[in-house]
Amino acid sequence: PDLHVIALDLPGAGQSERREDIDPSLAVTAGQVSRFLSELNLHKPIVLGHSHGGAVAMSLAAHHRHAVHSLVLLAPAHPYFREGDPLIRFYLSKPGQLFAHLMPWLPEWLQMIGLRRMAGPQSWDTPARLKPYRDNLRTPGTILHLLRLLQTWHNDMSGLRRSLKRPFAAPSLILWGDCDRAVPIHSAPELCNRLLHSELITIPGVGHRPAEETPHLVAEYVHTWLQKELPAPSIRYSANVSPSHARTTPLITPSFESGD
Repeated sequence: PDLHVIALDLPGAGQSERREDIDPSLAVTAGQVSRFLSELNLHKPIVLGHSHGGAVAMSLAAHHRHAVHSLVLLAPAHPYFREGDPLIRFYLSKPGQLFAHLMPWLPEWLQMIGLRRMAGPQSWDTPARLKPYRDNLRTPGTILHLLRLLQTWHNDMSGLRRSLKRPFAAPSLILWGDCDRAVPIHSAPELCNRLLHSELITIPGVGHRPAEETPHLVAEYVHTWLQKELPAPSIRYSANVSPSHARTTPLITPSFESGD
């Protein structure tokens, strides 16, 4: 099918404004995306989200079900993992907030350690490839926005957990690196149980940034999935028994956080 791709910078991220009056909560952000889709008169689009953007996409599908045709989730943040809690507690402490404000001005080699932690062992990260992340952190207002986002994190995840108690049937493709240390893949099955028509594809050797670490492979999976899903008037396979559920690609072998 012919597709038109629209890339949206969420409020407080990318080239969007950083303002102190921005509400970074999940429900408000999902509502803003819903209004954006409505303004563009997009009828049931496919919504793709990575990390926190994945949580926004699920919140959008849960609260604005009429507005979404299907989801593509890349290593999505979700309520069923707790590995990030110690890091969140640190950044919400006084020493953690001080460190966060210093982070954009740390030496490049020290920033690279944190940024590379988000990647898998097969990633070809270089200072040039990670420069956009480092530049983003130096954009005035970014650190304050990220800290405000962390302040709403637990309430946001609790709200998303409540929303997911009523599983929704939007077809969902989930791509996850098996070396993801930010949102570990062992938490994926519980999330998939809440997405009735989901396909989970595991990519070996990849960390928390699959679209950057293996862009061509991710694009191929998304394109193949859309070719199968879009022509059909309805989803005809049973929940969580798709042939590609928990599928591992043979094409790759195992060998900081920033804004979405």
